[in-house]
Amino acid sequence: MSELQTIDVTKLVEYTKLISDIGSINKMMTHQYLRDFINAMDLTSSMLSKAVKANLQSKAQLDKVKAIAYLDKAGDYCTAKGIKISNGVREMYVDLDSDVIAAKDTYAASEAMVTFLKNKYYAFKSAHDDVKAISTVGNNTAFEGF
Repeated sequence: MSELQTIDVTKLVEYTKLISDIGSINKMMTHQYLRDFINAMDLTSSMLSKAVKANLQSKAQLDKVKAIAYLDKAGDYCTAKGIKISNGVREMYVDLDSDVIAAKDTYAASEAMVTFLKNKYYAFKSAHDDVKAISTVGNNTAFEGF
């Protein structure tokens, strides 16, 4: 079974802290913040691509494990319990199978990571757009703080 890899989000946390600074930056500081948010979007999109790959793999694994439970394991389970085998019983067994439960947990975790990273990407994109707007507001020069 395919296990999810851990993703180190420490750097994302550092970039996320920069979002709260947006209200207090001046025009001179915008270039640094623009670079940081571009790096944050790049890092997040890279992590997101890995998470999407893991999500697709975990979905395929879940489908495979469900099929094995339905076709192979359900019959043995019914025979051991003295239950008459039918399609309905096979379908009910699939949800009881420990491998299916583990695969569902892995799939749910991968879905959660994809959602988390998508939200982070959009937060960084919004922060980048906000800083870009700050950098172009007014007729001041880039040396406003001097």
